[in-house]
Amino acid sequence: LNSSPGLETWTPASKQGEFYSSFDLCPPKVAAQIRPYMFPPPPSTVASLCLTKCVRVLPHKHNTGGFFVALLEKTGGCPWQEEGRKESKEDKPDSPSVTEAPPEKKKRFWGFREDPFIYFKPEEPIYPRIRDYFKLSLPYTMFLTRCEDESKKNGVYFTTEKVRHVMENNVDRVKIINTGVKAFARCENKGASCDYRIAQEGALSTVPFIGARMLHPAREDMEMMLLSEDQDTPPEITKMSEKFREELEKTETGSVALLFKDPSSSLTVKIVGWKGKISVRAYVPRNDRLHYLRLIGADISSFEINKFKERKQREQEREAAKEADANKLNDKGDIQPEK
Repeated sequence: LNSSPGLETWTPASKQGEFYSSFDLCPPKVAAQIRPYMFPPPPSTVASLCLTKCVRVLPHKHNTGGFFVALLEKTGGCPWQEEGRKESKEDKPDSPSVTEAPPEKKKRFWGFREDPFIYFKPEEPIYPRIRDYFKLSLPYTMFLTRCEDESKKNGVYFTTEKVRHVMENNVDRVKIINTGVKAFARCENKGASCDYRIAQEGALSTVPFIGARMLHPAREDMEMMLLSEDQDTPPEITKMSEKFREELEKTETGSVALLFKDPSSSLTVKIVGWKGKISVRAYVPRNDRLHYLRLIGADISSFEINKFKERKQREQEREAAKEADANKLNDKGDIQPEK
């Protein structure tokens, strides 16, 4: 770490860039900006403070913010603590002074009550089903849910061991809003032997540790699956390439990981999907699908819609509908000509 030692002397400056060697020289207009404690200590005490042992990390040396690091040792109680001990001793002269601090009050977090973060325990019933189905090599200690009721554990989230340590040791001190990435999600069986599927959100973290249900589509297969919208009928297995079709036929119905490696470059695309009886679908959000289609060099003209043309077309359709309704009323004689 490229750093600079602490300083024993310095000259404070105002917001206007004017320097002052002592507080007595500060005019009233800067008295609120520069305070007496901002000046360096007197030469008689500066050596005992060991200020040169401090570490100053300057912004221009690491292209970061500025940081100041120092190790402080507490040698006595705070002024308000000393006053409390003094009063206690005066009230009860025969009793020893109170040196123990009062118990800390349990902090209360205000606002929306978050769901609990419950990490898997050795007896967790969900983990063996997911581990055996996907041949998962990650330990149960890295997964958590947000609900104690097993019937409502719809999402399984992945974190590292260090994150778990931070979470479990700061339950009462830090209000945690969210943590981890969704690794698995509960789904309808639809003929599968496991009621959990791989979530696209955490695919990059979990797919490398999955030993089963890993398929390898060709570029044309990836393009066909990613171009299929959620409301469209999923592509049929018979339309896939021969090698990919053989993998699909050997795989039981259920969640799968789809891994595409470009033979002409180092590009690797990892997505998740669902293998049905006669079809296969990519479980990827629309915006992510557009990103992956660009990566593999696919035709994305169907996604690129001119919003202004689309809005103009909708307006023309509404005007045409109004005109048609008016013509119908004229034909029925409901609208009388003006006299």
